[in-house]
Amino acid sequence: MTDIQLGMRFVDKVQAISTIEQKKHKNLSSKFISMSISHLVANDPEIPMSNIIQEVQVLFQTGCTYKWAWYARKLTIERVFDEFLYCRPVIFVDETHLRGPYKGVLLIASTWDANNHLFPLAFAIVDKESSENWN
Repeated sequence: MTDIQLGMRFVDKVQAISTIEQKKHKNLSSKFISMSISHLVANDPEIPMSNIIQEVQVLFQTGCTYKWAWYARKLTIERVFDEFLYCRPVIFVDETHLRGPYKGVLLIASTWDANNHLFPLAFAIVDKESSENWN
């Protein structure tokens, strides 16, 4: 889609989007937009505002301001990734050697949550501890 016809003249996408933004729906809020774009933000938390604005245009056939899109992305990130909101900003990494019939090393990265419980972030079972395996 390179051009959009508005009335009797052709304009480029930027002008068309700015014209659409002027026709905002009064009941459209950042919270409502946030619920509608959660799948996009879950896949790419750094999604550009222009993509969110275009998604609102496609879904609701109405405009969306940059500010609404920014707040919607912020709300969605908080909602989608809320399990990390209450973790302390310290990550522990550790390893332990496995015994028995299954030899290897268990590598784990974890943190403490707000209730002082251990919260596992990632783990891996490898044949030996090395810098390549930690990456």
